[in-house]
Amino acid sequence: MDQQQSNPTNQRSINRVEAPDEKLCSSCGAIIKIKAEICPKCGVRQRSPINKAALLLITFFLGGIGAHKFYTGRYWQGVFYILFCWTGIPGLIAFIEFIIYAFTSREELQEKYSSSGGGVVVIAVAAVVGFFFIAGILAAIAIPQFVTYRNRAYKAAVTSELQNLLSAEHAYFAEHNRFSNDLNELKFDPGGPDVMVEITAAGERCFEAVGKHARLEESIYIDCNGLQQ
Repeated sequence: MDQQQSNPTNQRSINRVEAPDEKLCSSCGAIIKIKAEICPKCGVRQRSPINKAALLLITFFLGGIGAHKFYTGRYWQGVFYILFCWTGIPGLIAFIEFIIYAFTSREELQEKYSSSGGGVVVIAVAAVVGFFFIAGILAAIAIPQFVTYRNRAYKAAVTSELQNLLSAEHAYFAEHNRFSNDLNELKFDPGGPDVMVEITAAGERCFEAVGKHARLEESIYIDCNGLQQ
């Protein structure tokens, strides 16, 4: 009689459909709250089901910075992906993993991996960290190049003014049979406020001058024969 009385209860429990805020325990199949991390019936910690489509998209687009590792809860692997993403090796490994995931059934993925609880937040953090890490590397490469090109432009501006000075000195020499050490006498005015030209010596045979830029440490020299290398 006891067995007959207990069967309807068990049957009702088995046949009861879980509510929207409930789920089945991954171990014993009992109906538990959807937010429950541990099943109150069997005590087994619940695994969050992994979404294959999400895993593929994350691996394909953000795999180079380890976002798929954060999504599957393998945080330390994700950290290594971020640290070495600049080498390109994590991106290659992620592409291989993408192919493996694509040809692995959903059931096998569910068995092997579980989604991290804060997957979206963690992925966003990984993406931001990866972005700034890559941006820092690019900046470290680009800034020295920019400084080099900028200094070349400054040097070209100084060189141009010195060439103008050379022309003015030769024109003055043709008329006075000597070179001048006075810029006003030559009617010479440097074209830019950041360019400074100074005549250090002048006479009947030759002249010497130096040119500088306000943002350039290097000085450029010229005499009656042209620029001095």
